[in-house]
Amino acid sequence: MKESELITLSKEILIICEGASREVMDVYGADNDGLEIKEDGSPVTLADLSSHKVILSGLSNLEPLFPVLSEEDIKKESMDTNIFWLVDPLDGTKEFINKNGEFTVNVALIENGKPILGVVSAPAIGETFYGIPGFGSFKISHGKETRISTSNQDLGRCRITLSKSHQSQDDEDFIEETKNHFKEVEIVPAGSSLKLCRVAENSADIYCRLGPTFQWDIAAGQAVAEGSGAVVKDLRGNSLSYEFNAEIRNPYFYCAADPEYPWQAILEVLNKV
Repeated sequence: MKESELITLSKEILIICEGASREVMDVYGADNDGLEIKEDGSPVTLADLSSHKVILSGLSNLEPLFPVLSEEDIKKESMDTNIFWLVDPLDGTKEFINKNGEFTVNVALIENGKPILGVVSAPAIGETFYGIPGFGSFKISHGKETRISTSNQDLGRCRITLSKSHQSQDDEDFIEETKNHFKEVEIVPAGSSLKLCRVAENSADIYCRLGPTFQWDIAAGQAVAEGSGAVVKDLRGNSLSYEFNAEIRNPYFYCAADPEYPWQAILEVLNKV
């Protein structure tokens, strides 16, 4: 798609995500979130389902009309399409249940295997991010919009963003190895796809995911990160690729503010590459 088309489309997606976020917050403030456990063992709430309905309705009214792959409407069959919407109606359901505020509504547009537009809304903390790789990324905080961008890696300090809900031994090993390369290592806890956005807004230098994720978990955040100047790669330094297939999981990956810093040297020591 042309850049001008994506810019116009981003405004429409922001409106759709705003509506979905209102539905999420209505459930967030209620006494009963309707928590259930899906067949795969993951939690789902009324907020997930309500957000999903709002997003699907909004996308169905856009022109041109593209196929939609959503976490809450998993299609068992794959589709051979070069462009589609990839949706996570509520990323960070555990954060939602624990009421720490760091959950998001994610909508991404995928073209030829790459995120070309992404919106990440975090309604409980009043933040929304959107990005178009090659054009730019922006943060809307309490009604004020600003352009966000990354910077070169500070060789004396490293800010690592990690999940608030699940930190593994691999995460601890990564932190310890990073301490061998930097004088100061700071941990920036964040939930859901906000970890990618923290790198994008230059609040963190690196997010390394050494655990399972699905495509819809990170596609919108990747668009925001790449639009700001960050890079998202697998541990071998290859670009991630997206398909209209709900069975595909992401490889282990990292999101770094400085595309030129040799993170593979640290990852190789962990035998994760």
